[in-house]
Amino acid sequence: MKKRNSKLRRGAALSLTAILLLLSCACSGGGSSGTESGSGEEEQTSAETGPTGLPDIERHIHAISELNTTEYSLDSASGEEQYSTLMENFRESYQLSKGKMGNNNAYYPRIKKLQDGSYFMIFHNSLYGGSVFGTLSQDAIEWSAPKEVFAQTPITVDGKSDTRAYMTPDACVLSDGRILAVTSYRAVHAYSSAIDYNGVAIKISEDGGKTWGEEQIVYVGTNWEPSVMQADNGEILIFFTCTAPSIYELGVDKFDYRSSGVGCVRSKDGGKTWTPNVTGAPYLPQYVMRQYTGVFNGTNIKRYTDQMPVALQLNNGTIALAVESQLKADGTYRFSICYTDDYFAEDVGLDKTGPANRQTNVFELAGPYLSQFDSGEVLLTNHWAGKFLYRLGDSTAHTFYTAKTIFEKSGMWGSSEKLSSHSAVITVTTEEYEIMVARMYLNHRLHAHKISPTMTANPAEWENSTDAVFCGSKSQAQVSVRVGYDDDNVYLLAERLDRQVTGDDTIIFYLDDGSETGYYRMTVGNEGILSMDYKAKNSAQAEDVDVAAQGIRAAVWVDGTVDDRIGIDNGVIYEIAVPRTLLKGDGQLRFLFDLVNCDRKGAESETEAAQPDASFRDKDIWFRATFE
Repeated sequence: MKKRNSKLRRGAALSLTAILLLLSCACSGGGSSGTESGSGEEEQTSAETGPTGLPDIERHIHAISELNTTEYSLDSASGEEQYSTLMENFRESYQLSKGKMGNNNAYYPRIKKLQDGSYFMIFHNSLYGGSVFGTLSQDAIEWSAPKEVFAQTPITVDGKSDTRAYMTPDACVLSDGRILAVTSYRAVHAYSSAIDYNGVAIKISEDGGKTWGEEQIVYVGTNWEPSVMQADNGEILIFFTCTAPSIYELGVDKFDYRSSGVGCVRSKDGGKTWTPNVTGAPYLPQYVMRQYTGVFNGTNIKRYTDQMPVALQLNNGTIALAVESQLKADGTYRFSICYTDDYFAEDVGLDKTGPANRQTNVFELAGPYLSQFDSGEVLLTNHWAGKFLYRLGDSTAHTFYTAKTIFEKSGMWGSSEKLSSHSAVITVTTEEYEIMVARMYLNHRLHAHKISPTMTANPAEWENSTDAVFCGSKSQAQVSVRVGYDDDNVYLLAERLDRQVTGDDTIIFYLDDGSETGYYRMTVGNEGILSMDYKAKNSAQAEDVDVAAQGIRAAVWVDGTVDDRIGIDNGVIYEIAVPRTLLKGDGQLRFLFDLVNCDRKGAESETEAAQPDASFRDKDIWFRATFE
């Protein structure tokens, strides 16, 4: 999208009728200033009114986490995933310093939502592991002091002192509410040669991660990067990067010629026993994914890859297994993914590429992780070229769209977890051992409900219409937008949370007129509609729109004191009515909006586009609101 000018045209000077509120950052509005514009006269809807004509009633500005409560069928966005976007919530994103993580050099974080709505995070300390820790949270923001889940211990290997270290953990919330934690372990000094001292271990918590049962070894042999899932048939499957069979076949001295592949062990009794039961040579798990890449340079030794697996059972029941595929020893990695509807009944074996149903070496990637929204969009995170990235994909995990950078600092070995129907958390560790956490919100097609609001900027009238899109990743200011309609008008309700309301704060709406490229641009501020124009196809200039003559109305309620830097404001509510005769779209509205924020009077405004990839020449990826 083109960069837009943050210096907006004003229709009038800022009103001075705002009432000083003795509020902190509570999310309710008592005495605030309100305006109604566009109709040519004030609309008196109550005997008790505010200073400029709006009813003096309590109003609640909703955070995006309070919206999108309507339940829809799984994969309801199927076929439209390419139009969906993720928006980071600045207010709910944060970093956990080394001190907050018990002074551990935290790496490899995974956050899991528990059945009671609380959260569990697991990670290992130091770059290549040591001990594995767990921490708990009620809100995925404040975390308890980390406690050891797997503690590194002294061991003796061939008469020499060594250490068993744990690393690359994962966790799964089982159907009965228990947490299963899995980790790789290894002999620190004898790792390359002592195959029997490396393996995969689990522990189970029956009290939400507060305490843990005895350690259980479920695989013996050199490995890395286990992940765990429970399928809908009750089976628990652990996948891991498996190198032990290659080491055993070639000998421990052929370190530079080791191959990998995805091994699997499974339990059908809730984690009590595991199949295959691998306790020693030849260290063969069930291979579920492996790729032949040729021979090692100057040898006839075959080379196989596929590693760092993560599996996800999709909404449609298919299990997708994603990996990084290391094509060469020089660090060339690609994304590969396979699919199964029979819970990986086939053993791929040692000498071929499999399984048959797979996509191979699709794009550059390392360290993948998968999650999925109820509406179908698959979320893929990974690191590459010093950046941590995410992509949205279709509901079958066959097509993934443009990669987006998340976090300003580089990081690797991150993960994601769906938290609600429209939110997910992405987390990764930086080189400074800070755990970065971003709460992401999903924007996709809205289902507009039929509503005839009184145009008093009262969100309570919209309680049955909670579908919203969100913008707010650049600063503390954020806005959620809902769409409604009746026979005569399309209605927009924008709820802005803003701790510093200024006269330069606005929202710019772009409304599709139903033509190929024509659209209206409307700027709404604390006084109502400040300007509106129309840009037709092939027109060099936009034409001003007479808002009152067209019957366009707006009601605005400010919960705070404009341009007062001392107090803390709550935000602004904007409610807009646009006659349907201006918006000729058949059964839907396509729209965009920009959040313009200025936290200090006289400072430069910052504009954030709710749909950064949108183009005025192509409305396909504009937000869509469909009418019932």
